[in-house]
Amino acid sequence: MPNEIQRLVPWTKQQASAFGRRPIKARHGLADLEMFSDAALAELLEKHPREALQVFTMGTDVTCRTDWQPVDTSGASGADLLKAASNGRLWFNIHHVQRFHTAYRKITDRLFGELQEMSSGFQPLNCDVTLIISSPDALVYYHADAQPNLLWHLRGDKRLWVYPEGQRRFIAQELMEDIFASFADEEAAYTPDFDHEATQFDVAPGDVVCWPQNAPHRVTNLSGLNVSLSTVFQTEESERRKLTYCANRLFRRTYHIPLWSTKETGMAAGLKRTAFRAFRKMGWVHTPPRRAYIAKLRIDPSAPNGCLPVSGDPVLTEFSCKDFTLHKDDTGTLVLRQHTS
Repeated sequence: MPNEIQRLVPWTKQQASAFGRRPIKARHGLADLEMFSDAALAELLEKHPREALQVFTMGTDVTCRTDWQPVDTSGASGADLLKAASNGRLWFNIHHVQRFHTAYRKITDRLFGELQEMSSGFQPLNCDVTLIISSPDALVYYHADAQPNLLWHLRGDKRLWVYPEGQRRFIAQELMEDIFASFADEEAAYTPDFDHEATQFDVAPGDVVCWPQNAPHRVTNLSGLNVSLSTVFQTEESERRKLTYCANRLFRRTYHIPLWSTKETGMAAGLKRTAFRAFRKMGWVHTPPRRAYIAKLRIDPSAPNGCLPVSGDPVLTEFSCKDFTLHKDDTGTLVLRQHTS
């Protein structure tokens, strides 16, 4: 067993006890690793599958989420992408890095092994890792994730606001159902007065922040190229909550049975989840198609914001090309088609 200096997750007993129950900021030992240097990041961006890389640009108003726009990456090298992020106003989500890069898989296994050792009862069923690279003044709008996660910060400085979970004032129950059922992205309505009840963290390299499942949050970068790992995981408890919300959605909206309770324990809650599983197994639960991301912007590392308008018609991002095609019909109208297996 590594000693305290060698540990990647050197949390106190109090921090380990609070994990998953309330917002906390603690320390980790990843920030000085060579795998997060400019050279290593450019190499990863060069090698990583483009269908697993999302890039967005955004505005400056935290209440105007329509400024959050997809950016096409075609033709850009890994070095171009990193330069655009360093000099522009962009947010990169590099998905599933543990699947494609051995070093990230080993780091993830070690992080979660240490978390299990120190946090009694923590038994993750799986974990997915997104490497986040973002510009010095980038932001992420107010949203709530379906699964629990931790943000391991590596480079740059950012500010993060975490809002109370489980309260309809901060996110409507119907929207949370849609998020769990994949009928909606994570974005939620936000007003600045929410900040009075938020827990605010200033986050520096070597900090890790986590919060209770479904707690809404938002992020603003403060300085420097920001690099973080987001580790999203599933547990028996998180899956139980997902099934509870999905069951409410299905039976209330499809069969008009007025199920609203989000209680996750007890016989009634268990029967509701069992019924939902049965309906899903029989194919009676509709799964929405994956969303297509159509871009009017393309990466350009020499541009002030790291991107320029696409010349001509909008294009499918490389993130979407595996599942969709975009073409013009006989009238010249752009038509989106999803590939079928």
